[in-house]
Amino acid sequence: MDYQRLKALDSEVRNQILMEELDDEKIKVLIKYDLHCNSDLYWEISKGKYPQKIFFSHKFVKKSSVIRIIFHIYQLCFAKVKYFERNWDDFVPYVHSWREGFIECELSNMEFIKHKYSDIIFDLRDLKKITNIKEFVAICDYLDGQKLALLNISSGAKNKAAI
Repeated sequence: MDYQRLKALDSEVRNQILMEELDDEKIKVLIKYDLHCNSDLYWEISKGKYPQKIFFSHKFVKKSSVIRIIFHIYQLCFAKVKYFERNWDDFVPYVHSWREGFIECELSNMEFIKHKYSDIIFDLRDLKKITNIKEFVAICDYLDGQKLALLNISSGAKNKAAI
């Protein structure tokens, strides 16, 4: 793709062409957060009288997972990104509706994360507030312990049933 030529195009045309390089989940994230690619090929948001906020390059969007993109939008640190990417099978994406409460959703719509084994729901905005690595490691250890405890209980029940 001729990225130099893209830089000179109208922003709507540029967005459409660049989105064609991405999978559906990534496109849904960009649409949800109303991100548009500027002439430097960085995805940004501009809301009326507020200054534009640049989130990431198009190259970053192409090579990154949806989890990594969303976590970058919420400004979560690399340790959190790595932990959740590595353990994603232990979590479920959620959104919150004032009418229905917490609702399981597509990854691209995620604003909360539910741990399957402890039923703890994390708000992505609150995860950002955890800045002490020891505190985050303690949370990870607790979640991993809850998973192990539940798996041990269920495997113990299966063993008793087999006897």
